[in-house]
Amino acid sequence: SWRRPRRVFVCSMSDLFHRDVPRDYVDRVFDAMESAHWHTYQVLTKRSSLMRSYMTARYGPPSAQSAPPAHVWLGVSVEDASALVRIEHLRQTPAAVRFVSAEPLLGPVHSASLDRIDWVIAGGESGPGARPVEIDWLRGLRDK
Repeated sequence: SWRRPRRVFVCSMSDLFHRDVPRDYVDRVFDAMESAHWHTYQVLTKRSSLMRSYMTARYGPPSAQSAPPAHVWLGVSVEDASALVRIEHLRQTPAAVRFVSAEPLLGPVHSASLDRIDWVIAGGESGPGARPVEIDWLRGLRDK
C-alpha cells in the first residue's frame, strides 16, 4: 500500500541471519526484497559469518558477475573491539552497500579498518542504566 519508495529496516527487532531462522524463510525475504526494487532495504546482523555464507551462496563471491541488488544494504553490529571480526566478514560479503552500526558503542574500536565500508552509525545507550559512551571512542570512529 506504500505509494512512495521507502527505506525498510528488515527484522529491526530480530536477526535475519540467526542460526534458528530457516534458510527458506531468508530466501523468501530476499525474494521479496529483490522484487520490490523501488524500496531500499537495510539488513543488520551480529551473525556476520552466516550472512557472508548466505550471500556468497546466493550471489557468488564479492567479485562475481551476479552482484546483489543495489537497493539491499548489508550491515553488522560492532559494539567494541571484541566484535571487529564482523567488519572483516562484512568486507568479504557481496554487497552493494556495506554499513557498520556501532550503536551502542561500549568500548573503543580504534583498530577497526573501515576500508570498503560505506557508512558508519555510532552512538551510545539511552534510558535508565545506560552504560556510558566515551567521546574519544566516537571521535576515533569519526577520524577513520
